[in-house]
Amino acid sequence: MKKIMIMHPCIVTWHGLYQLFRRKLPDAEIVPAHSIYDLVFNDDLSDVDLIVSELYGLNENITMGVKLLSFVQSVRQDKPLLIMTDVPGQQVLDYPGYLPGASYIALSEDIRQLVNQVDRVLAGNIVISPSLRREQEIRLFNVDARPFSRSEIKVYSLLQEGFSISQIAKKISRSVKTVSAHKRNMMGKLGIESEVELYACFNQ
Repeated sequence: MKKIMIMHPCIVTWHGLYQLFRRKLPDAEIVPAHSIYDLVFNDDLSDVDLIVSELYGLNENITMGVKLLSFVQSVRQDKPLLIMTDVPGQQVLDYPGYLPGASYIALSEDIRQLVNQVDRVLAGNIVISPSLRREQEIRLFNVDARPFSRSEIKVYSLLQEGFSISQIAKKISRSVKTVSAHKRNMMGKLGIESEVELYACFNQ
């Protein structure tokens, strides 16, 4: 692998992941990211051989993070995605339908186990940490949902920052009607029916 992008909102954890992958792949270019939006809007996204990411970023809750990662994977034509997460297992495995083929490693794993699992991913295997598995069948979360479009991502981000529909329309040079349609589409994709639920997503 020639190019790896590592995304984690915690700078300390990011440096730990950087050191791990630097030791494993000393010749690889390692690109930093602290927000999943950094991944989405990276011009070289299709050239990245492996993305290592948490399920949330500096500006994204888990629900939004998974949606954005789904979009990232659609652009990358399903190149390897490794989720290295501190999110509890039951919550993590609510989302595999969005990210088929991704590997999931718990950051809480014993270091030897964690390194062994990373080695298996680098060898081309799909890995799910034993500590993330549940005994009962994994319940897929809204498997048929489609990822957000780039325009929807932009609108979501501006809504999250507190801009009104009319302000967003001016900012992105679109009509109020178009921005409202993007908002309705996003709510449908998130499986929510009210603006209250949408704004609650921003604060999860």
